[in-house]
Amino acid sequence: MSARRSSVLRWVARLLGVALVVYVVATQLRWTDEVALTDGTKATGAVTALADGWRVVSADGTSRDLPAAAVAHETFGPRRIPSIAFGLPTLMGRLSGSVPTVALVLVALLGLAVLTAWRWRWLVEALGLALTVAEALRYTFYGIFFNLFVPGATGGDVVKAWYAARRTGRTTKAVVSVLVDRLVGLFALVLFAAAVLFLGPTREGFGVPRIFVGSVLGAAALGGVVVLSRRVRRTLGLSALLRRLPFQRVWAEVDAAVRLYRGHPGSLALGLLVSLFNHAGTCVCAYLLARALGLEEVRLVDVMALLPVVSLLSAVPLLPGGWGVGELAFAYFFAPVGVAPSEAVAWSVVFRLAVLASGLPGAVLWLLAREHPRRDAMAAEMDRAAHAVAEAGP
Repeated sequence: MSARRSSVLRWVARLLGVALVVYVVATQLRWTDEVALTDGTKATGAVTALADGWRVVSADGTSRDLPAAAVAHETFGPRRIPSIAFGLPTLMGRLSGSVPTVALVLVALLGLAVLTAWRWRWLVEALGLALTVAEALRYTFYGIFFNLFVPGATGGDVVKAWYAARRTGRTTKAVVSVLVDRLVGLFALVLFAAAVLFLGPTREGFGVPRIFVGSVLGAAALGGVVVLSRRVRRTLGLSALLRRLPFQRVWAEVDAAVRLYRGHPGSLALGLLVSLFNHAGTCVCAYLLARALGLEEVRLVDVMALLPVVSLLSAVPLLPGGWGVGELAFAYFFAPVGVAPSEAVAWSVVFRLAVLASGLPGAVLWLLAREHPRRDAMAAEMDRAAHAVAEAGP
């Protein structure tokens, strides 16, 4: 693919991402409370509950009391609830009353980021490369910062791999270690979701996620057999096949990763266990934020089953952090378990802001770093390394 065509596709993806965020903000995220009435009209303003109805205070201070019989109802999953959409200011007001919970979530997310750095350092050392704990932490936080904050094609993985390659002097292995770190995390995400969806309690709304996760898990298992089995590789002529497939660089990197880590099953298993714990911790953090927002209908099992699905879909590279895609996924997947779409979108925004806060140390460390290469230069160097993997293997 020519550089010009690649640049055009990146810009198209960015524009689609921006359009998606605008659509979500305009149609799903509310800035004021709104009550739908049985006569087809709507009342907007700050909504508070009364003993036998609701009080709506409009922006000009006018108060209106609505009896419960005058309010329309909607069905979300197993719940039939009054058709009241609480705006982001109201939900944030609830959140401000749960400062200890929010502080706990922020500390936990920071700790999970540290755990991610430790997992990657373990995988790096399995290839005979050396990174200190401080270096692994610093490069990991660089990656988190670029993934969450910085638009463009240069993701956090490229930044992390570039610094690791400079530190170790082994570009190919550094690139592959970062790729494997990401693959292990994604595979653990699918396994975690599958375990909860298929082995946990049955809940309304789990049908579509089960089909999606089962399909992804089946494809991953099939791909693993094809790539890991030497007999299958020889029968299919995999090396020659990879050169004819689209996205040759990606396939070549995966192929190189498998060959490099084939002799380190213990490191991969440990990385998988750490990832499972990491995903469980992330789900608990999201659940605590839901409770702080007053979403009483959310159960921990719902979050553990559905948040991994949302995370997989949010990996679509339209905007950093999966903004837009994640919000729609929250609204779609959590509605069947009883969360109103507008509240699910607000929950998604709050959760993402908490994750963004956990990435702020990366910004500070980046500013303090001695070397600040241009992002396009890092991307070009990593691209050359990837081509080297494709041509010569590990």
